[in-house]
Amino acid sequence: MKNRVNKNSEAGEFYGVGVGPGDNELITLKAVRIIKSVDCIFAPRADSKKSSLALDIVKDITAGKRIVEQIYPMVKDKTKLEAAWRKSANEIKDEIESGNSVAYLTIGDPLTFSTYCYLLQQLSKIIPSQNIHTIPGITSYNAVASLANFPMIEQDEKLAIIPVSNDISELRPVLNNFDTVVLMKVAKKLDEVIDLLEEMKLIDNSLFASYVGFDNEYITRDLSSLKRSGKGYLSVIIVRKIK
Repeated sequence: MKNRVNKNSEAGEFYGVGVGPGDNELITLKAVRIIKSVDCIFAPRADSKKSSLALDIVKDITAGKRIVEQIYPMVKDKTKLEAAWRKSANEIKDEIESGNSVAYLTIGDPLTFSTYCYLLQQLSKIIPSQNIHTIPGITSYNAVASLANFPMIEQDEKLAIIPVSNDISELRPVLNNFDTVVLMKVAKKLDEVIDLLEEMKLIDNSLFASYVGFDNEYITRDLSSLKRSGKGYLSVIIVRKIK
């Protein structure tokens, strides 16, 4: 059954909308319909950034909409982060209780390595579940693989999608045991990841991409050339074993 924006009920509806990896043509028809239909759009922005990446993606379809940017601190302090998510959830709750339908934008897919998950946890405590709807979006690794015509998995092969942790050695058993591994949240660990891929002789069949779909999009199969490049932010690496 299709979710419909209901402006006649006492309470509004909440939509967590995935707007894809960056290319505004990779937004689903459903996402476009919801964004155009709601009364208010909430867009997350890191306090270290001048604009919301998610809002930048949909700027062509948000003309005339009331937009609220919610600024989040780029810290690891769980107390501060939880306070920020509670504040955001309560701002959305106020809109919902006023009878307004709301779209909350998030890049990629809302439920795949997305901070939207933390907002959802808070909202679920204060808004009825029937008023919460999540609209899926295309992930960065799907977009990267398509751009490079890079097969992800075939037949009975195994796929792992994991974030890069502080301890790079934790990647070794995953890379050994899966046919294809998607590495997310590469950030400042890019050089160490490349060193490991070279050591394990997986570097020649790896694909790197950053800012997929944005003006500064960068894609390469030559990962060794990326050392000390600082290109780890908003990037993904796909590693596929050579057979």
